[in-house]
Amino acid sequence: MLKVIKNIRKIDNAKLLLISNDEKTVKEINKIFEGCYIADSLRATLDLIAEKPFDSIIIDSELKQTSLYEICSELLNIVPSIPKIVILANDKEEDIITSINAGAYTILSKPLKVMDLKFSILMSLNQTRRGDKIEFDHGVYYDEYRDQFFKAGGVLIDFTRLEKGFLKLLISKRTDVVDYDTIKDVVWKGKDMSIYTMRNIVNKIRQKTYYEIIKNQSNRGYTLDIKSR
Repeated sequence: MLKVIKNIRKIDNAKLLLISNDEKTVKEINKIFEGCYIADSLRATLDLIAEKPFDSIIIDSELKQTSLYEICSELLNIVPSIPKIVILANDKEEDIITSINAGAYTILSKPLKVMDLKFSILMSLNQTRRGDKIEFDHGVYYDEYRDQFFKAGGVLIDFTRLEKGFLKLLISKRTDVVDYDTIKDVVWKGKDMSIYTMRNIVNKIRQKTYYEIIKNQSNRGYTLDIKSR
């Protein structure tokens, strides 16, 4: 007799991102997954990921403004823990290797069978191990699933869009020193930003959490103070 799994993740409450320029693929997937977010370029993809927490990302290899390699490399760097499903229009070895190196949960082929995609998403949501909580000192933590920062006891930290984007960038680059140009490009999206504006954001984050959460690496950039597990 089968047991009912109460905590199974379902597709109908999952946030999905589709990256594609193929109108047929977009139309087919939109019929099945209402509310699926669509990106047709690398910039549109980065903008959506900066704004919303996604549970699964579907990558169509037929991209006009960027290559499969470029989009997969960027996603692996920015959101390594989100399961990715790649849809290939051919059996080119380089695309298969790119998908595997990017940590794709599975690879599907065209013509796409929507039921295969549904099952793949469902399995990825329930089998991929999620690192939902990233812990800092003094009880501060980031809940990846809810895309929010909290103090000890679950008290929400009211960050502005820039403050939150700054911290999320440092989390995604947690093993590196994040330089000023990268911060300007990702958080400020290339808009004018002075070093004093950046320092002001850093000071506000420290005031809302604790001083050592962000470390200044002598004219090279910033790193984040994450507790080792």
